[in-house]
Amino acid sequence: MSDSFKILVPIGFSEQSLNALNQALIFAKASENAQFTILSVIEDSRAFSKLFNSKSSDDLRQKVNKEVKKISEEFAKKTGFTVNTMVAEGVVYEEIARVSALIDADLVIMGTNGKPQNLRKRFIGSNAYRTASLVKPPVVTIKGVRNIDKIETIIFPLLMDRHSKEKVGPALTYARIFGAKILVIAVKEDESKLNLLRGHVHQVEKFITDHGVVCETKLIENPKRKGVVKNILNHAYEAGGDIVIITEEDGQGEFADFILGNELQAVIYHSEIPVMSITPRAVKYDSMWDSF
Repeated sequence: MSDSFKILVPIGFSEQSLNALNQALIFAKASENAQFTILSVIEDSRAFSKLFNSKSSDDLRQKVNKEVKKISEEFAKKTGFTVNTMVAEGVVYEEIARVSALIDADLVIMGTNGKPQNLRKRFIGSNAYRTASLVKPPVVTIKGVRNIDKIETIIFPLLMDRHSKEKVGPALTYARIFGAKILVIAVKEDESKLNLLRGHVHQVEKFITDHGVVCETKLIENPKRKGVVKNILNHAYEAGGDIVIITEEDGQGEFADFILGNELQAVIYHSEIPVMSITPRAVKYDSMWDSF
């Protein structure tokens, strides 16, 4: 943890984005010296102009600045935290990534509406997914369906790929910060790989417990629902999970991912509880598993 734990919260004045700002308090209170930066990105000037009843770009920017400062002042007064503000113009996820690097953010927390419905939006990709794949710090996406007031159980989906294990390290970090336990969930997809999957679950459980964090595991051998993500998320709800930690591929992924989606995107799109996305770093991965 740095001397100042910097939390970047992009807002678009929607209910989801303002809710994310309030949920961000959970992370701030767990750190010793948190400070916020609230960012508003003017991407579609026509929509913003209609929202703020503006007739010129200068007038629009002034009104957006005024509203962001009003929100930040109210939030700072209510919470006692230091709150900075920024207004940018451009593509939302690109500006979030730029500002995140500029302020050296430790965490990005943003609201999301969920899965894009039409083909064009699916091709472009949601702001949440693009942000999670572009920025360096962890990104927490919040849909606001199941708001939380604490983090006691971290859900750790274990997929049958080498990269997915890398999030064990960050999961341990946040489990210690919150004094939380980690619930590892895996779903059997292939009978022939069941023993291998059991071995992965046991390996991860041992790694977590050896590092002083309480760990529980759930291997779903007879899925009641179709699809890995649906089974993981439904068990997470049943177990009272507070946040899901997943791994995103470094960069924006392949062309097919934007059209067809993948399991990691599906978690962001469908999860009713907050999701923390971590971008893999090869060096960290290699060192993390040297102990096995």
